[in-house]
Amino acid sequence: MSESNRIVFENVKFGQVSVDPASVVTFPRGLPGFEALRRFGWVQIEEEAPFVRLLSIEDPRVGFVLLAPALVWPEYAPVIGDEDLLALGIQRVEQVGLYCIITLSADPARVTANLKGPICVNLETMQARQLILVDDRYHTKHPLMGEGRQAP
Repeated sequence: MSESNRIVFENVKFGQVSVDPASVVTFPRGLPGFEALRRFGWVQIEEEAPFVRLLSIEDPRVGFVLLAPALVWPEYAPVIGDEDLLALGIQRVEQVGLYCIITLSADPARVTANLKGPICVNLETMQARQLILVDDRYHTKHPLMGEGRQAP
């Protein structure tokens, strides 16, 4: 793909960022707390794998670090409601991408994952929404490392 077909935007941490249009994730209703922001670039930085960055195309100050929770907790299996699946146009399990927002810390033992509010992405359309799970097994600050890291 030529550079002219890419979407270019600014980010305070990374400067000018360029993504393939197919890597733009759209949140039709925004994210809780960021309802006005709808379009985010999906950015994989090789040195940060398996983490990915979700960077706002509309606000250079907003970005999130995501991780597929199944990589750490293979038994993570939240129930996704029919309303959410319908809103995202998901009809087959192969269309579902599930990610959690990571809260970083200088102390690796304090890095947490929001398993209570996973990001569900239709991998075919790149439409997404943050779910709010009604499930006491999952927390908004689940430790990624250390003693509290046990499976939810």
